[in-house]
Amino acid sequence: MNLYNFIETYKTNLNICDNLINYHKKNKEYKNAGTVGNGLTNKKLKDSTDVYFYNNSSNKFIIKFFKELSTHVQNYVTKYNIGDDVNTCVCNTIQHYKPGKGFPAIHYERGNKQMTSRQLVYMLYLNTVKDKGGTTFPYQKTTTKAIKGNLIIWPAEFTHPHHGVISPTEEKYIATGWLEIV
Repeated sequence: MNLYNFIETYKTNLNICDNLINYHKKNKEYKNAGTVGNGLTNKKLKDSTDVYFYNNSSNKFIIKFFKELSTHVQNYVTKYNIGDDVNTCVCNTIQHYKPGKGFPAIHYERGNKQMTSRQLVYMLYLNTVKDKGGTTFPYQKTTTKAIKGNLIIWPAEFTHPHHGVISPTEEKYIATGWLEIV
């Protein structure tokens, strides 16, 4: 019997990672304290600085990122025979976690009424974190490592709760967003 955990890792262009980190550092317009599913800031659940970026952006490296993401999403959809078309949500996020900060609260991506259209999740590690820093999926008994350029895609459902593994000594950057069935 062949069992899947539906968590897939793909390699991306490392220049995209550098450009997204620089976009986060320079951005003032879309920079906020990280929020959780209900749109409220709760640093006990998630302590980050988030910058939003949009799938209709005219920024050259964001366009390049979405082209590469689309290729990997198509591979995922093909592998798991997902018959519906999927698109990225309009708003996506670059999250920065300082050492000792993170998203330790276990959660899944369709956790309330506002999130019911989410089908898949993507997360791109923008830097390598050697002292912890990954993401744990307890039901799948899997922890992904925070390795620069690793793009993780998984289902948004309750079957895939997860939480960040906080690094006590290193900062972490990720880009993340959701895919909806069209």
